[in-house]
Amino acid sequence: MRGTESALASPLMSLAETGMDRAASIATWPLAEGARAVVRSRDLIRGVLTGLGLGHEAVDDGVVMVSELVTNALRHAFGPFELRLYRSPPVVVCEVVDGSETLPAIPGPGAVHLTLEQIDAIPDALLLESGRGLDVVHRLSRGWCGAYPTKISTRNRVTGGKAVAFALPLPAGEPDRR
Repeated sequence: MRGTESALASPLMSLAETGMDRAASIATWPLAEGARAVVRSRDLIRGVLTGLGLGHEAVDDGVVMVSELVTNALRHAFGPFELRLYRSPPVVVCEVVDGSETLPAIPGPGAVHLTLEQIDAIPDALLLESGRGLDVVHRLSRGWCGAYPTKISTRNRVTGGKAVAFALPLPAGEPDRR
């Protein structure tokens, strides 16, 4: 299922307005280059996660994480860019895909990690310049994040790229529709 540019509604868009229905297992939206891509990705993920019944804290964490990943893609990679969401109980996976095949270093065991309180204490301007975005994603996703090669198709052409992704648990009782 593909979203469209007209899916740019308000920050409170409903699941239906994002172009993904509750039974869908995957949705993909192209992202334009520039700051609008960050705003669009936030709106889309907020609508989908809310529609899937995730709590406010999980939705807010998803919005922060997608914002970090889209910002990183725009800053360090090149297009085309996509936002992909997979509903795969017991989780929903969010991928930010770009045209670069260079994989970022994802924090892992043994890495120096900031606590959520330390992350909250960092001024936004410093956070954007400090390279802590992936650490933020690692912490908020509780380590359910990664980067891997993928394919991206545009204008009837398939090229190599990468996905940087995180997962959030679906609410208890979410039926497995696979």
